[in-house]
Amino acid sequence: MATGIVIPAYNAEATIERVIRELMKHGIKKKHIIIVDDGSTDATGSVALGMGVQVIRHERNRGKGAALKSGFSAARSQGYQGVITMDADGQHLCDDIYRLSRHRKAYDLIVGYRNDTDVMPLMRNIVNRMTSLVISVLADAYTPDVQCGFRYIALNMFDRVTLNTNHYQMESEMIFKAQRLGYRVGSFPVATVYGKEKSFIKPFIDTVRFIFMAITFLWR
Repeated sequence: MATGIVIPAYNAEATIERVIRELMKHGIKKKHIIIVDDGSTDATGSVALGMGVQVIRHERNRGKGAALKSGFSAARSQGYQGVITMDADGQHLCDDIYRLSRHRKAYDLIVGYRNDTDVMPLMRNIVNRMTSLVISVLADAYTPDVQCGFRYIALNMFDRVTLNTNHYQMESEMIFKAQRLGYRVGSFPVATVYGKEKSFIKPFIDTVRFIFMAITFLWR
């Protein structure tokens, strides 16, 4: 088994079935799809189970970073060499999986970047530009979109990369630590579909978490 799909999901009942069906339509087998239900209060987990994919359940909401780490741990225990991560809201196009995967031999971490920022919600665009700039400066390597959840990750990277955060800032932490440890990090343009889905990003508290994390990096 080479590559699995890890999808963190919180209250994604309205979209998770469509996301899974699209993956299956593109030839991804159910057994290779890992949904991490991060303490949803709706039927996210039961819908995913009904689709026949793997489901990991957090009894309480622990954050996107914690959900991803649970997915990585499960994938490693099953012998996967790498994973593709996607969001559960249907923003990412399955067509991009194969375009992303074609570059996996050249990189340990491939981060998608959304080049359609003109249609990105304003607050999300501002926060994304700020966090990408800060991480790029701290790591001394440019990454245009550190918050994009669509990425390829070689799991042996976690032999040395230890992730300490549990919320949205974990995706930035991963990039920073991978670059600092000399792993090959690349970026790849991906399409993003914005609909009426609800974002669970909390601009103030998640920005505070990011700033605190960035400060700890400066002191190391």
